[in-house]
Amino acid sequence: MERIPLKANSTGKMLILVTLAMLALGLVMVHSAVASVESPGLWYRRVDLRHTAFALLSAATLLLGWRFDYRWLRSGRRGPVLAGSLLAVAILCGALVFVPGVGKSVGGCYRWIRIGPPRYAVGFQPSELIKISLVVFLAAWLSRKPPTELCSFGKTFLPSAGLVILCVGLVATQDFGSATLIGIAAGATMLLAGVPIRQLAMLIPPAMVGFYGLVVRVPHRWARITAMLDPWASDNPSAYQPQQSLMAILSGGWFGKGTGCGIRKLGYLPEDSTDFIFSVFCEEWGFIGAALLISLVVLWIFAARRASVRSSDCFGQLLAGSLGFMIGLQAVLHIAVVLAAAPPTGVSLPFVSAGGTALVLLAGATALMVSVTSRPGAASFPPGLADHCTAEL
Repeated sequence: MERIPLKANSTGKMLILVTLAMLALGLVMVHSAVASVESPGLWYRRVDLRHTAFALLSAATLLLGWRFDYRWLRSGRRGPVLAGSLLAVAILCGALVFVPGVGKSVGGCYRWIRIGPPRYAVGFQPSELIKISLVVFLAAWLSRKPPTELCSFGKTFLPSAGLVILCVGLVATQDFGSATLIGIAAGATMLLAGVPIRQLAMLIPPAMVGFYGLVVRVPHRWARITAMLDPWASDNPSAYQPQQSLMAILSGGWFGKGTGCGIRKLGYLPEDSTDFIFSVFCEEWGFIGAALLISLVVLWIFAARRASVRSSDCFGQLLAGSLGFMIGLQAVLHIAVVLAAAPPTGVSLPFVSAGGTALVLLAGATALMVSVTSRPGAASFPPGLADHCTAEL
């Protein structure tokens, strides 16, 4: 199948333009958030310059990566070789985080791998790669199965569930927010593929056990739950972030204080350029600016859904739908956290928050979705699978 030119691909253009708009807004807001606290030093250690470099790399990834034929991820005689290899690398990197001397602790948790000489080392967050590669692999693997096997407990559900539990377990002990997002996105992929809900419900008990062991039994994480329930509590240190976030949002008013004129970023609001970037945005741009950014997020989700439902390829439907759900859910969770409607989880705002690994990988995921919109013809798959996918989706 020939690739549709971008000028004739309205859905693809919408995804690219909205993503570039959010990257541009993020570039402005990260510079604003760190302008008052940034100290001189190596250029790469400056958050603003580093974010600028990664934002430009993300834009290049988006504008060039959509030309890649996404169907290569599904190809292979016995399984999706490329998607499987990508997931294997992600799992290996996730395990390397726990190796002394390789993994780097940030905030008391080992989430990063440093690559290169110590002076110019590049940080890499394996959980971001696991999050995307797991969804891509499940979409590629499940789309190859005939309808009768999708309902098989032993041939489909058990291997899928085991893989999801492995990936979530690698991340959960250090980054529970990302682990939750990975688990929900993987479950949504399986549901879209046609795995029965009664089988997916079997994942609830182990999820509850994990929540009890990693949240209820861990004081600082449980304190975040209570901070969500009562963000103005004076005796809960974990309520400090929600308090500062809400005060930043409320002080923005209708039109904001102006770009660069925010107060809460001056050492009051922790993680102002990452986990609480939306709070800084609301303070400086006000309700009108927040509505603009939320509109961009909604427009992006609409374009992602359109890319999925208009694809006549079962793999394309699963890939675009699952990646769109995951990125959209991450944006909703970020906004919920800054509004104290969810406990602080460390989830960034896609395409806006500072971060190198997340920016580039999310741009790559969006490029795959644009690739789906640029190849509308149906690829070869087992008889009856196209009708089955259409009925399920």
